[in-house]
Amino acid sequence: MTKKTKIIIASVIGAIILIPVVLFIAILLWLSIDQLTTSSEATVGSAGIYSSRSSGEAQEMMDSSASFSAPSSSKIMFNALETAGSTAAEVDQKIIKTGYLDITVDAVDETVSKIVALATGKGGYTQDSSVSEREDGTKFGDITIRIPASEFENTLVEVKKFAVTVDTESANGQDVTEEYTDLESQLRNAQAQETEYLNILKKAVTVDDILNVQSYLGQVRGEIESLQGRIKYLENQTGYSTISVSLSEESDLKIPSKEFRPWSSIKEAAQALVSVLQGLVITIIWLVILGGGVILPIVLIIWLIVKLIKKVLKRRQDKKKIGPLPSPPPPWR
Repeated sequence: MTKKTKIIIASVIGAIILIPVVLFIAILLWLSIDQLTTSSEATVGSAGIYSSRSSGEAQEMMDSSASFSAPSSSKIMFNALETAGSTAAEVDQKIIKTGYLDITVDAVDETVSKIVALATGKGGYTQDSSVSEREDGTKFGDITIRIPASEFENTLVEVKKFAVTVDTESANGQDVTEEYTDLESQLRNAQAQETEYLNILKKAVTVDDILNVQSYLGQVRGEIESLQGRIKYLENQTGYSTISVSLSEESDLKIPSKEFRPWSSIKEAAQALVSVLQGLVITIIWLVILGGGVILPIVLIIWLIVKLIKKVLKRRQDKKKIGPLPSPPPPWR
């Protein structure tokens, strides 16, 4: 084989090896450039979507897309600060008032009915109530009422008039004005973001951009619903105050109002006796089984040891009674 032929063969082999490598590198570069282009378009937002439109409309989309790519823009934050200031000046003081009374009354049922009527007359309602009876016939109970905040102090005074004695009295006020104001400003900020996203959504063309905007809208709307729920809760807590009352009757010496049933007491005593006997039998069974499984082997081992010791001692005593063995006779001569 000539030198020229060797060069041609080597060139062909090199070309066969290099061509796939060059193609592979070219595909990687093309994919990288495509990814960079895609991310660049996503960062710019909806401005690149409308390249076929007029330059004035494209510029408008560039301005609006700033909020699309960055939901917490400085413009929105500035509006939020202005809103917070105006809201703080407009909102009234928000205070959650709660009270508690522990009172002794003549009749629990009658007093509970009076408290319910009092709350209804004040424009409030009964949140919950319960009444129970003790073994001696006296009753006790609890009741919780919600009344307008403006009637809180007067209602406490009127409830205390139903009592024979007031054992415990407490009142508490929690100022939530700052929290309420902050929630109001956050709500207005979120609603402003929602409006801007809706404007961008109207101008979106491609499916990807529509889905992106709707994703941001879903997040903002979820935040709006959460803020609105918290605001409604604070409005309810501050608009209506809560008063909880514990009631009990005086323990006087009086004839029990319940029917005297001695036969029931006899049956209860007999049942208690049966329970005691059952417990005693169960204890004996446990002792027998436990003794047979644990105590009996121990006792058997001790008995064997004692018997062995006695046997050894008896053998020693028998040897002492026999005495030493006689010496053998002298040898015969």
